Amino acid sequence: MIPIKFVEDSIILAVTYGLIALRGVGRINVQPWVAMLFGASLTIVLGILTPSQALSSINLNVILFLISLFTISSALEVSGFFSYLAYRLLISSRSMDKLILRIFGLSALLSLALSNDGIAGSFTPVIVSMRRQARINVKPLLYALAFGVTIGSVALPVGNPQNLLIALESGMPRPFLVFALYLLPPTIINVLITYPLLLLFHGNNDDVVILETRRPEELLTNRRLAYTAIAILLILIPLYFITDIFNVSPYLTPVTLTFMGASIIYLLSGGDRRSVAHNVDWTTILFFIGLFIVSEGALESGVLNALAHYLPLPTTLIGVFISGLLLSQVISNVPMVALYIPLMRELGVSPDNYIIWVGLAASSTIAGNLTLIGAASNVIISEASEKRGGEGFGFLEFMKYGVPVTIVNTLIYYAWLSCVHITF
Repeated sequence: MIPIKFVEDSIILAVTYGLIALRGVGRINVQPWVAMLFGASLTIVLGILTPSQALSSINLNVILFLISLFTISSALEVSGFFSYLAYRLLISSRSMDKLILRIFGLSALLSLALSNDGIAGSFTPVIVSMRRQARINVKPLLYALAFGVTIGSVALPVGNPQNLLIALESGMPRPFLVFALYLLPPTIINVLITYPLLLLFHGNNDDVVILETRRPEELLTNRRLAYTAIAILLILIPLYFITDIFNVSPYLTPVTLTFMGASIIYLLSGGDRRSVAHNVDWTTILFFIGLFIVSEGALESGVLNALAHYLPLPTTLIGVFISGLLLSQVISNVPMVALYIPLMRELGVSPDNYIIWVGLAASSTIAGNLTLIGAASNVIISEASEKRGGEGFGFLEFMKYGVPVTIVNTLIYYAWLSCVHITF
């Protein structure tokens, strides 16, 4: 006889992820964070988890790290730095090909150290505003941004939420070093290869005609805040690796260091302090709180163990690649990883099985290039553009460009991880 908890949680998961997957179909327009909180509340109310179990399932390390990282990104946006940077790119590019290269390369670079969702949300309004400043079609730039933030975010734990989950919850020792050594080289290769594909899809040699000339410095509304955020970011990145390699102190971790950096920003941001706090992506924080509760409920009810019998076993590299690529298209990559981490631990994937864990990170992240709903950053870019009167991404249109890009990216990551074995 099937346990009642199993049946109830299966319904909860179907409703929660169904709302996420079907968003935009007909009249369904429930944001992922709302669906996840609804699923979390059902998990508690129906007794899948007790309130104390639900609270203990929330990983405060992840929550605190995301709040701190989003604070740095928010400071860069509120200070006008992102607008300043984008306008400098615009006036220094004489052709669309060069502008696509710079948007793609810069978004990939920034996504190494800042959340890809944050870069997507911050850069989209600036790109859309380029229509007022120059006579250009911004749609190719939006695709350059989408593919750039996805590919660039693969290489480090701080690049996207699913990587952070893997780094903090897999038990992997030295995650920053592991990610960098295994995933940074193929990520660089994919950046170099994807740019020619972007030119094949969207490239032209049309001149960029500036309609509105202004001094870029005018866009930098709070230089002190911008310089503070940039300095903190430049200090944090090497510290991540130093504390990862050397056991300096049990109190010096990426989480505590980033928290300290965020607190300094609030301390020094003056009149923009409230703006920085309000601009933090709090809905993503709520999404993760709900996600932890829903995932723990799936583990407690036995649904996760049942999934192992119908999906490729995530105990091999090919298994995590197939699962990561396909399941991310149904429930998006962050929920997919959150469900698979406890499942993989249950199946005996050890923390030092680096290839499998970084394979999960690479496949689930690069899955975002396949379809519009494969990654939250795609939806963020599309909605932010439409909200400001620009064009969004069509589902089939996105696949037309995303399928070949994803095939190339996947083959490179899989081939690299299949051949490279590093001993620590």
